[in-house]
Amino acid sequence: QKKLEQATLAVSCSDLSAIQAIQLPSECTDFKEGCKGRDMEGAVTLDWRVDPFASMSDLTLLVYDGSGSGGVPYYVHTLPLVHGGRKSGFVAEQMKIQQSGKLSHNTHAGDYKIEIYVPPLAAKHIPEFLDYVYGRELKITTSNAPPLRYLANRFDLRDLYKDISTKFIPVDLEIGTAPMYCTLADQLKDFELRDRAIKVMAERMDKLNINSVKNLSPRLMRSLVQCEKLECSSEELSEKVAIWLRLHRELEQARDEALIGDYNGMDESRNASASSMRKDDNETMTDEDFYWITHVQFMPKIAPSEALFYFKFGSQYPQVMNEVGSGSLKSRCLAAFSGKWAVDKLAAHVENKDAKPFDLYENLDLESKVELLEASMVGAKKMLTEKDEASKQQDAKDKDAKRSDEIMYKTNYESSSSSSPADKIMKVVVMGCGVQPANGIYIYKESGIDERTSSGSNLINNNTIVYEKEAIWNQKRVTFVLYPTTAGQYYSQHKLAVRQSNSQQTKTLYNSPTVMGLSGVIPELAWEVEGEMEGIHPPPQFVGKIEQPPAKSWNKSLTHSV
Repeated sequence: QKKLEQATLAVSCSDLSAIQAIQLPSECTDFKEGCKGRDMEGAVTLDWRVDPFASMSDLTLLVYDGSGSGGVPYYVHTLPLVHGGRKSGFVAEQMKIQQSGKLSHNTHAGDYKIEIYVPPLAAKHIPEFLDYVYGRELKITTSNAPPLRYLANRFDLRDLYKDISTKFIPVDLEIGTAPMYCTLADQLKDFELRDRAIKVMAERMDKLNINSVKNLSPRLMRSLVQCEKLECSSEELSEKVAIWLRLHRELEQARDEALIGDYNGMDESRNASASSMRKDDNETMTDEDFYWITHVQFMPKIAPSEALFYFKFGSQYPQVMNEVGSGSLKSRCLAAFSGKWAVDKLAAHVENKDAKPFDLYENLDLESKVELLEASMVGAKKMLTEKDEASKQQDAKDKDAKRSDEIMYKTNYESSSSSSPADKIMKVVVMGCGVQPANGIYIYKESGIDERTSSGSNLINNNTIVYEKEAIWNQKRVTFVLYPTTAGQYYSQHKLAVRQSNSQQTKTLYNSPTVMGLSGVIPELAWEVEGEMEGIHPPPQFVGKIEQPPAKSWNKSLTHSV
């Protein structure tokens, strides 16, 4: 203790170069490492919170938050701010400038004053920040991480900035905390952190609880909806945005009521609360905000359950609702309202208004009601037409299946009756595929088909055994063909294809899994649809032989061909 006093006795607290040049004696390692020596009887601990005269403060930190109420003074000490592991590069640089005479201040000799401008949110955390600089433990949370990160960057405390930015935030920033990070970072103009939070929300938009983003300003909501990482279907997005619009409207109404009370002269405590809710340009939604939040590029389809809400809510933004064209919000709302859900709901309400109330519809003006009724009529007609068309297509499919079965039964009977017991016909059954006429019994045929199919696969043998089934598909006579092909040098694969009656070219519909060897074993399961073909799902659920002739063998023909 005595040697430490001798080392620091002649040093003025306002002499920056002398402070930084202090070399503690080797015996004072306890003081270097911040041991319990500070609590020894008679030890002096600097504290910015006590009376500046009693603590011998030699530096005034004047913090402005842009509120116009003047700066808030903090009476601090140069020693902890410019020396040690928690020193401020900003304060050290400002003191050097003042010492060199580059800035003139009307202060007493040896006293310093530093002025700094920070956002209001950061200004609230200055006491917490100074406590950290003076050696106290800092507890970082979701709510204070953004302002402390800002202050660490502004005051150039690199270790604190690194701890918050690379250790705490990467672990803490997730779908539940991202809305708070986004809001706080935007207030601090920390655009890098704000964009990271928006990206996290956009990537999990389908899982996002929309109540957690109710405090987002319209500008931030626009950024979220327009984020290139957005993962959400159009109708689900329209539902989430509708919820946010309702919540935002409630917040705006609460602010308006608070402001009215403020103007009418409320008591002091309620007046302070109203002032904190004061409106600004960022909180008020404009026509441009509403246009981009509901833009057709991000929301091409409106959920039927929210179509009427957008139709009613949009009346506050005539520039948006007066647009024309299929991509306009009004057209998308009318299109959604012409669907089955909306038509059924409106019809039930019109039929019995007391039992099926529909306030959103009843509160519309007469012109809007007419537009919605017209859209519902068009939608009802469209649904009837689609139903009739689907019924006709189903009737055609049923007729194709019935005629195909008749052909199959006839062919099966003829092939069975014309064969001797010693030479029975080989057959394969196909079950469960999406092309209904392709299901049933296939009869073997030893005549070859084209060596190259439409998919480019090679037949194992030009005269190899194939299975065929005559049928009617899409009201045309066709032949379904089941045959083996090579799949590399040592593998084979079966294909189920279709051939028009007037053509020898086949079009592959389904593929079996590949099997090792060039045998005639037909895989029973795990068939797949060829490529990206539509309308033929699912693939066959089972394919298998039902008879095997004693006199003929796949292995013999395949071995001979190899």
